[in-house]
Amino acid sequence: MTVSNAERAHPPGVLASAPWAALAWSAVALGLGIGWGAGLLPVGVPTEDGFGSLFVAAGSGAAVAASLVMGGLGVVLSLVVLSGRARWGRAVEFASWAMAGVAFLVFVDGQLLAWLGYTMILPVVGWTVPGLAGAWLEATLRPTHLTVLFFALGVLVWGVAALYRRRAVGGACPRCGRDGHWTPRVEARVRERARRTGVVAVTAGSAVALVYPALRLPWLFGIPMGMDPEVFEEMTRTGEHIVVGVGLGSAALAGVALMSGLVLRWGVRLPWWTLGLAGRRVPVSLAVVPATVVSLALLAMGRSWLVMLGEADPTRWSDPNTFALLSMGVWGVALAVATVAYAVRRRSECGRCGRGLAEGGTVPVGLGEEAAAMER
Repeated sequence: MTVSNAERAHPPGVLASAPWAALAWSAVALGLGIGWGAGLLPVGVPTEDGFGSLFVAAGSGAAVAASLVMGGLGVVLSLVVLSGRARWGRAVEFASWAMAGVAFLVFVDGQLLAWLGYTMILPVVGWTVPGLAGAWLEATLRPTHLTVLFFALGVLVWGVAALYRRRAVGGACPRCGRDGHWTPRVEARVRERARRTGVVAVTAGSAVALVYPALRLPWLFGIPMGMDPEVFEEMTRTGEHIVVGVGLGSAALAGVALMSGLVLRWGVRLPWWTLGLAGRRVPVSLAVVPATVVSLALLAMGRSWLVMLGEADPTRWSDPNTFALLSMGVWGVALAVATVAYAVRRRSECGRCGRGLAEGGTVPVGLGEEAAAMER
């Protein structure tokens, strides 16, 4: 097989390293399970009071078994992908997606979003709430939290590995994902569909996302939204809980604003208020990577609250805070859809396979007729 100059100049990109990353992650997961089982490491899952953790009911033994099985299967699966054999192509792709799904459902819980929220507000709120920075650091280094971070990484790694396998089996370009059926007209149609999908997803996600700040920002004005008045009065005596609640509500509001950038012009070109950077192109990864992580965290929060409500008093369903936190799962789905639409819409001409149009471009004169003939 010959390798073209374009392929040499434009390697497959980050997707090509995904199977190696999956192999490394699986080896660590296998070692983690062995360490937990042998008592060499503290079992990094909550067994008494977890944030929607499945292991509160299942026990630490289930966590050991899950880590061992995922690690062992992951090593085998990674080696199959790295072998480059086309045999069982779709089955291996499905198994890769399944690894990502199991890692998410079994190990990733609401701790992830809580940690991201506190990390975001810490530089501002940390100066006004004594001990918050220390509590954040302690929570970050806690074995249960490190486990959530590790398996969240596994979700992302296996998701990318599955995408890599999908492109390989389908004969698509490993760098951009376009296959031999590409035409300029198809490209324009896909971009327009992605634009419309993104607008719908951002609109729906924003409507749901505003529920949480609507319950927290009124605290700044002494309005006990979503709280018992007596409890709220107790919170106002120190003010620390009020500051943190308003800070987290503001973080959610900032998230809505940033999500809008997935469909607005300033998500492609930096706006005038970015001093010294105005007009520069926004790197696709700068938007896609954080949005992917946040969507994963939002989905985990929604999943966690479903688990917790299954074990709680039925009256909790009428609590507006319950609705706000459950709705974060819906927000996560909308953000994930909008992120994929943004990435597809901003795909430019691929330097490796030569397919694609310039970003923001249209079907060139003459190519439209050629593409139509090819489609017929």
